[in-house]
Amino acid sequence: MLKYFKILIITIILSYFIGCSNKDKNSLLLDAEGGNTQENTTLTEEIEIIDNTAKSIKMDEVELTVEEKLSSELIEVGDRVFFEYDESTISDESADILQKQYQFLIRNPAIYITITGHCDERGTREYNIALGERRASAVKNYLISLGISSNRIAVISYGKEKPTVEGHDENAWTQNRTAVTFINGN
Repeated sequence: MLKYFKILIITIILSYFIGCSNKDKNSLLLDAEGGNTQENTTLTEEIEIIDNTAKSIKMDEVELTVEEKLSSELIEVGDRVFFEYDESTISDESADILQKQYQFLIRNPAIYITITGHCDERGTREYNIALGERRASAVKNYLISLGISSNRIAVISYGKEKPTVEGHDENAWTQNRTAVTFINGN
């Protein structure tokens, strides 16, 4: 999201400077605000004009890369499945999400993915690395059983080292017992 915001700000600034490069200060204020300006315009009024210009640009107008569009589509399909405590078994709910991921991967045969396995903070580091590996591998094996080629899927276990949610309660633990699918970058 921060990437889109940076692109939006850069686009606004470049458009502003390109469109106004040969005009004087009063013309800039007139063009940006669409009204009359006075010689004694203050810095506050100039900031307000820039803010008004920024508000008129919509996020829909920002061009996304193919990879960003596909990542967004994967998130909509469902990019993660959850597991019970100390389990790596695919539940019925997870199977439904993986069916949607399978359909997404079939529609996009050039995509390679990485599945990251995560655990809650309980247990030893070593145990959770192994459990995260089993969770990510369970997702990989399920997708392979549906017909996705194994060479399109990489697996990484983060165990409890990279929680998806911060916290030390049952809600956080539930959210951290997951396997998350990412599209590999170029």
